[in-house]
Amino acid sequence: MDYSKQVPAAERTLNILEALSAAPDGMSATELLAQLDGISRSGLFALLNTLKARSYVEQRGSRGKYRLGSALWALLPRQAPGLEPLITAFETEMGLINLAETAVLLWLDRNETVLLAQREGIHRVRAIYRLGQRERAESSPGGRLLLAGLPEKVAQQTAVFTQFRTEGTATQETAETIELACPICADGVQPIAAVQVSVPVFRGEPTAVTEIKKLVQQAAARISFRLGATVYQPYGWAINEQIGPNRALSQTEIEQFLRGPWRARLACVRADGTPHVLPLWYEWDGRSFWVAASPGAQWKQVVAESSQVSLTIDEPWPPLRRAFVVGAARAVAGSQVQGGLAGLRQRLAVRYLGQGADQQPELCQIEGWTAVQITPQRISGQQGLGRA
Repeated sequence: MDYSKQVPAAERTLNILEALSAAPDGMSATELLAQLDGISRSGLFALLNTLKARSYVEQRGSRGKYRLGSALWALLPRQAPGLEPLITAFETEMGLINLAETAVLLWLDRNETVLLAQREGIHRVRAIYRLGQRERAESSPGGRLLLAGLPEKVAQQTAVFTQFRTEGTATQETAETIELACPICADGVQPIAAVQVSVPVFRGEPTAVTEIKKLVQQAAARISFRLGATVYQPYGWAINEQIGPNRALSQTEIEQFLRGPWRARLACVRADGTPHVLPLWYEWDGRSFWVAASPGAQWKQVVAESSQVSLTIDEPWPPLRRAFVVGAARAVAGSQVQGGLAGLRQRLAVRYLGQGADQQPELCQIEGWTAVQITPQRISGQQGLGRA
């Protein structure tokens, strides 16, 4: 029997998966046909439908682009719990920040890192990696950060790992690139993954690297926040940014901060003079805050009686930025909201829970829900401790 033969259908299937792995934003069937040789249109759709049925490929809508599906992660040995939410949180956050360099999500599997997701940079010269790529953990700054959190490494108290745990970041420079990494901590303390960014040396001016490092730290903290962390203190306490001094945020800084994934707390006053405070998801369009009130929400009646409200929005870790809003709230018809009430609910779901959340029926229902517009009369911002 000839054991050297290869199966064309299997080869074509692997070619599809490899093509999609190099396209984090997905590819259409037309794009796949143009890139893949030796496959007919009907053959391509037959393979794509098979892969979709097994969740190795997913497609948004009946005519949307194809991208790699969640079933691929189940093939990883010793799969960590919560891998898919981790990938979703990374992809969502990377889509929100202004980072021009390539960022990757690294996960530790024994003594190797596995590249789970990638967000390519926008420059002509940029780093590009292969999804699922493995390498020795000690060979990358992200891998070394993850090793530093292992109990056996903590017990060894080696100088290099102690430094990682103290600083909460790691950097590695080669002849071609500068790599920066920060840990992701679902509980706020223990690293479960790392965000790593690669910067070509010729774009690695000290001021640019410092700014990128700050973006990576903030991204890692916000991904942790999306996964449920209430603080961001890698390894127990890592000094990722100084708390002080206290200062006022500029209008540009406030605008940027309000577009982050933070929850808001709304305060209003009941007719009997007692305060009513509740957490809310919000959308900021540069002029108004938009929120959705659930059926039976008490605060809808309070706002109907007295439109004056206050909002506080804050991040729970350094540099401890926060915004204070005083404004007027009013219930509005769905026709006055971009995309209608359903569109608002879907955007809020994606903003706080990540891509795909808008497909969950319970997050898209509008019966009994009300759109509320909060028009600011005054917005201020602070960073650091004190002076609320």
